Amino acid sequence: MELQEVIIRRRTIRDFSDKPINQEIINEALQSGLHAPSYNHLRQWDFILVKDLKKRLALTQTEEMIEEITDELKRSFEGHEFIAKEMYLDAIPKQKRMLLTAPELLVIVYKPKTQINDSKRTYDLNCLASVWCCIENILLSLSERDVFGVTFIPQNTPAVKKVLNIPQELEVAAIIPFGYKAHDAKIIPQKEVMLEETIHINNW
Repeated sequence: MELQEVIIRRRTIRDFSDKPINQEIINEALQSGLHAPSYNHLRQWDFILVKDLKKRLALTQTEEMIEEITDELKRSFEGHEFIAKEMYLDAIPKQKRMLLTAPELLVIVYKPKTQINDSKRTYDLNCLASVWCCIENILLSLSERDVFGVTFIPQNTPAVKKVLNIPQELEVAAIIPFGYKAHDAKIIPQKEVMLEETIHINNW
């Protein structure tokens, strides 16, 4: 498959089939992640595949997860663009289910240049930028094999680290449920943006 085709077909999926994923596909995706550029050339990333249901349940309990669309939730997105509002109202009630039922659950861990709470400059976040290059490589590799995922950013990372016994000096970038797409998976469209409207030469 051509690279451009993989980039175009890569999408966020929150509804998964129960079809198992061959470990070779997972290993290939993680190896692709390790080929991403890193700010210090050290590629200080680690991957945790969470297969134990009790561990997954513990992860869902590290923060409040809304399991149904309420009037209060709808009101919180008043004023958002329609596509963004539709995405959030689809995504938020599925968070707990995704973490519990996705065929695979991947936690991406990285060594920060500066602890997030102590970061004062964009430069301090180079480590965060590079781990997201790693994450995108993983998701592109999976999409080439018709496997898709979603990036869930935990709000209570200290609790996540405690559940998974992650060393305190490391940081959690994302939790990624992934699998084959369910036949009735809901696809939220992305906003169409014209390239000509986004290119600026020399200044804005």
